[in-house]
Amino acid sequence: MRSAFVRLFVGPLVTVSLYAHAAWAQTYVLKAPTADVEAIVRTEGPLALEVRLAGRTVLSASDLGLEVAGRLDPDRMPGVTKTTRRAVNDTILPVAPLKRSRVPDRFNELRLELGPSLAFTVRAYDDGVAYRFETAYRDSLTITNERATFRFAPSDSVYAQLAACRQEKELDCFHTSYEENYRYVPVRALPADSLAFLPVLIKTAAGFALLTESDLWDYPGLWLQGRRGEPTLASRFAAYPLAEGVFGGEFRQRMVTKRADYIARTAGTRTFPWRVLMLATDAVKIIENDLVYRLARPQVLEDASWIRPGKSTEEWITSRLLYGVDFASGLNTPTYRYIIDFAADFGLPYVMFDAGWSDPEDPFKRNPDIDLPALIAYAREKGMGIILWNLAMGLDRQLDAALDQYQRWGVKGIMVDFMDRDDQKMVRFYERIARETARRRMFVNFHGAFKPTGMERAYPNLLTREAVLGHEFNMWSERVTPDHALTVPFVRMPAGPLDWEGGSMHNATQKTFRAVFERPMNQGTRTQQLAQYVVYESPLQYLGASASDYRAEPAFTRILAGIPTTWDETRALDGRVGDYLVLARRSGRDWYVAAMTDWTPRQLEVTLDFLPRGAYDATIVADGANADKYAADHVIRTTRVNSGEKLPVRLAPGGGFVARLRPR
Repeated sequence: MRSAFVRLFVGPLVTVSLYAHAAWAQTYVLKAPTADVEAIVRTEGPLALEVRLAGRTVLSASDLGLEVAGRLDPDRMPGVTKTTRRAVNDTILPVAPLKRSRVPDRFNELRLELGPSLAFTVRAYDDGVAYRFETAYRDSLTITNERATFRFAPSDSVYAQLAACRQEKELDCFHTSYEENYRYVPVRALPADSLAFLPVLIKTAAGFALLTESDLWDYPGLWLQGRRGEPTLASRFAAYPLAEGVFGGEFRQRMVTKRADYIARTAGTRTFPWRVLMLATDAVKIIENDLVYRLARPQVLEDASWIRPGKSTEEWITSRLLYGVDFASGLNTPTYRYIIDFAADFGLPYVMFDAGWSDPEDPFKRNPDIDLPALIAYAREKGMGIILWNLAMGLDRQLDAALDQYQRWGVKGIMVDFMDRDDQKMVRFYERIARETARRRMFVNFHGAFKPTGMERAYPNLLTREAVLGHEFNMWSERVTPDHALTVPFVRMPAGPLDWEGGSMHNATQKTFRAVFERPMNQGTRTQQLAQYVVYESPLQYLGASASDYRAEPAFTRILAGIPTTWDETRALDGRVGDYLVLARRSGRDWYVAAMTDWTPRQLEVTLDFLPRGAYDATIVADGANADKYAADHVIRTTRVNSGEKLPVRLAPGGGFVARLRPR
């Protein structure tokens, strides 16, 4: 199939020529197709955009414009010379669907031409608003800045992640692994000396607004900075790297030690990233939003039929510890052979070889204790594929040679780690990885990565990425609390797939948790770990506990291994940011209902009115009677339910619930 895009209907195209001196042409109103969402563009001075939800202003964006050396100055924007409006009603068919297998793409669009070489486009959807710039110059451009000031009401609050600046004096704060806890503060209280990376979620009087970006190519990522005492977030960008140094210990990386006085040098004729505002009157509905994907560049791969989502083992988090075996586990051939056997027994399509199979900086210097070609062949005999971890700096030095070798071995996918930047040069690196792996029919998982911006639509072999403070932090910190785990679906997840690497089988209560690097546990119940595989969206999911632990609990493991990684339909049923969540997803004819809570125990009821009429066999995994004291306690039971009835859900502190509903 040449494209994963099906056109159903495109409305009439209307073009009207206007002149900047016409007073009535200084304000333009764009309404969503059916919802009470409005975008109001004003051009009588600095370019400005107001977004309204249910008649109330959610955001006022002012001082919008590109600063282009020798070409454009936002303080003297060209006047409007032409406007174009159109209505679109399409459907996108994702290769690896996260929320739904048919993505409705319905919007109204306004395009303002500002002189002969600049355009400003706004789209209004029923669940959000987006804008971007477009240039039409024959030669290349030097972008010195892109200005935007987003103003909210004085009472509005924000969920934001602030970058923790590196300690090296040569490095600025645009270096981060994008793994932070969320701060929930009034927008006006956001520290003015800190940088926030996207997405951010704003609680407003009208509802909730999630601010992020889409269609990021050959350009730096957007950051935000507060202004002391003001409910304002202003745009910031990492300037282009002029010089780099190598930093770090075991896993070294290139960091920027000198930057240019511009953020990008790029083609003169191009579109720039979409600035995206997702909207919902209730926070839980933000979870259903896939606006970043809809706004992204359509698929560029001519053939994506070879891409296979699924689950994989992950051995690094448990230090490759096995027990009940007759060999010393670790970085050696017997350990990986055991893991391959485990994956085959439980129907996992992939096995991960994390850091340690080679010299991090040279993939051609293999660990002599691991017979990698033989293990890849052994996995292939059992119908499974191998994923290889790669240090970004080491891979970049010899990308083509390394990927060619992986292709000869039959490797199915790679993880690329420790980028920790999103300047223009690094964004180009992501695209290069996506393109070159796709040429060799390999998929990719980015770690140490910036948030998704829809690149996975153009390159569906980009199955997932990190950009989240996930399960691995349990090895050395107490930061992955249930509160954090229940903020991630509302803030990070709407941007795109996230690699959490969960599935812990060492489960702790709030009282008993402690960080143990070699044998990490998690905060919350085992059933919450299971629920995360339904809640967190990722076409590639990892089982992050020891294969020996999973073998000790075969009934639980078979349920975990059987949860799909792609979905045909998603319903966010109930929830509050950081507190609890109830979600339903459909794969084929089966429905999965999952619930999670923070440290507060809860009694909930789920009305099964989303099910087609009929009876269903339900396999339920719930917190056990003593899960409040022994977090691994869980029960597995089967019962029969009918569409429309109420399903009781009891959640222990830090608890979870999963039900698979299969039509009888």
